[in-house]
Amino acid sequence: MALRNSVNLKVLRKFGLEKYDPTNEEFDPNRHNAVFQVPDASKPANHVAVVLKTGYMLHDRVIRRAEVGVTVAMNENHG
Repeated sequence: MALRNSVNLKVLRKFGLEKYDPTNEEFDPNRHNAVFQVPDASKPANHVAVVLKTGYMLHDRVIRRAEVGVTVAMNENHG
């Protein structure tokens, strides 16, 4: 199954399909779908902390937004 997926991805790349991993990128609603928030004082707020589903682009156009968890600032509501 993994080999077949690898071959399929190679074929699709020839047509311009690319996976993208937005870990640590600033949250962008055009590229990311925020599923949950992550309180984390060690990282800047509004950045991707966790990727649940990888995103896909076709010739610089998003065809599936990545599903992500986004950092939020620590305050009295989050610890």
